[in-house]
Amino acid sequence: MSEQETHDVSVKPVEHFQFECKQCGFELDHEIGKHSLICRSCGAVEPIDSQNYNVFQSNPYESTVLKLVNKEPNESRFHVRCDTCGAGFDLSKDVHADECPYCGSNVVVPVNLQRQLVPDAVLPFDIKEEQANESFRKWIKSLWFAPNSLKRLAMRKHPIQGTYVPYWGFDADTFSQYTGQRGTNYTTTKFVIVNGKTQTRVVTKIRWRSVSGRVSKEFDNVLVPASELISHKLTQTMTEWNLTKSQEYSPKYLSGYKSELYQVGLPRGFGVGKGIMAQIIRRLIRRDIGGDHQRISSVNTIYDRVGFKLMLMPLWVSAFLYNKKTFRFIINGQTGQVIGERPYSWIKIVSFVLFIASLVYIGYLISQK
Repeated sequence: MSEQETHDVSVKPVEHFQFECKQCGFELDHEIGKHSLICRSCGAVEPIDSQNYNVFQSNPYESTVLKLVNKEPNESRFHVRCDTCGAGFDLSKDVHADECPYCGSNVVVPVNLQRQLVPDAVLPFDIKEEQANESFRKWIKSLWFAPNSLKRLAMRKHPIQGTYVPYWGFDADTFSQYTGQRGTNYTTTKFVIVNGKTQTRVVTKIRWRSVSGRVSKEFDNVLVPASELISHKLTQTMTEWNLTKSQEYSPKYLSGYKSELYQVGLPRGFGVGKGIMAQIIRRLIRRDIGGDHQRISSVNTIYDRVGFKLMLMPLWVSAFLYNKKTFRFIINGQTGQVIGERPYSWIKIVSFVLFIASLVYIGYLISQK
């Protein structure tokens, strides 16, 4: 019995998928860029019976929330017995697809064993690991004020893990009433005394008047990360997705990759989604108010025909160590877009500030001649 099993021999392993080659019995991985599984041993290919997911269809939000037993999902850990080597092990917290730590075989656990809502769609990987590493190197080299040693670090290969991360996609028709003020610029002449002489100057002032009105907006696929294992600061700014490539959910797309369960519940996710919508609505209101300046006093928004879908998005996830501090980064598995934490060279920043200050000073001296 493995050391990992001895902590609780009463734990019953869950049902799971392990996709094996029909020709040689070796494991099958999803082949990036194709709708098929491939055997890493003999090269046999098995098509994935899937079809495009209509990203403009959604599930009804209100009725779904009423049916949920738990609004926020509990932490989940799956105990699995590998079909290949027979070892028992626990998947990481809130993960339902990963590798066996003993033999490396791919394991996928059905989502509905611990979550009431299952993914509607999966956006398969298009970017391979080598391409992801190249995207990371280009990103490091493009960073302003990065330490020189960091750019040398970019030449090394970093272990990265392909991970499917859950996102909520929200739809809504919104109708907003607002009150505020429109500011219009006008000019007036002001008399000032300079060196004992009276001079006139043109001064710009703002004339305000009260306004009110309505704006409407149809939202489709407002994306909200449903993961708490990866920083929201990183995942929320990952925006370059081509959702038209989404496929109806199949566990076969997860074979060979890690995949998370959603940890942000549906109501909490919609709360974040409404915050994203509110920012766009305020921009529409400012445009509707017009003028040179705008003040928004109040906004009352009605959300109608609210819908949602749960999607698994492909990310290459990794981190690098610099000066004894860990910096995490993620790479869009579809486009190669990189979002990450990074260190700064304060020597470069101070040098740049001093350079700008010297230019300003030189410009001042020239103007005094």
